[in-house]
Amino acid sequence: MPASIVAYTAVDKAEQENELAFAINAHAPGILAEACWEKGVQLIHYSSDYVYHNGINRPLLETDPSMPRSIYAHSKLEGDKRVLAHPGALVFRTSWVYSSFGHNFVKTMLRLGQERDTLRVVNDQIGTPTYARDIARMSLQILLSEQSGEQAGIFNYSNEGVCSWYDFARAIFDLSGIPCRVEPIPSTAYPTPAARPSYSVLDKSKFKAAFGLEIPYWRDSLVECLHLLVH
Repeated sequence: MPASIVAYTAVDKAEQENELAFAINAHAPGILAEACWEKGVQLIHYSSDYVYHNGINRPLLETDPSMPRSIYAHSKLEGDKRVLAHPGALVFRTSWVYSSFGHNFVKTMLRLGQERDTLRVVNDQIGTPTYARDIARMSLQILLSEQSGEQAGIFNYSNEGVCSWYDFARAIFDLSGIPCRVEPIPSTAYPTPAARPSYSVLDKSKFKAAFGLEIPYWRDSLVECLHLLVH
């Protein structure tokens, strides 16, 4: 069972690179899904909370309407549609992904926290940070389980818990011992080319019922990641 793990994730840059974002996030997964379907192989595809962006202020369900409001979000939703056009595919929608590799919020905060005494971070965008290693572990557990190949369709997956980007930044500094002060600001004080969802907490009831896997709490997973980055 292959996994579609290559993605265009430069959310703001996508506003100027429409064709590239769609080529990577939509066309490529569609081609891969067709190849897997022809070979009788199930595909795991990873999607984004950004596809919802529907203004609903409760944990989001897979059946809730999708209302993408950025090029990135539109490209991810189109990728979902192309993958799901082939029976048997799995789509996991996740949120606020970070890891000890690549460019992400955690690594940016660690760098800026060492350079500055104070940072301003938005506190009115609510969601759940998700550790990429947890996504990988979840995927491997499913691949190795007796349920492999039995489930298909869209499933929400993120770490457990809820926070704002401000809360997330404070946790990064508190847990890593960096004495950088964080000031909460509204999103209007930090405009970006691409619109961000104000609420993107994912309801994972469907995932839990289908796979029966325990999902780590976001702060516990952050501790694990920081141990790799700070020590």
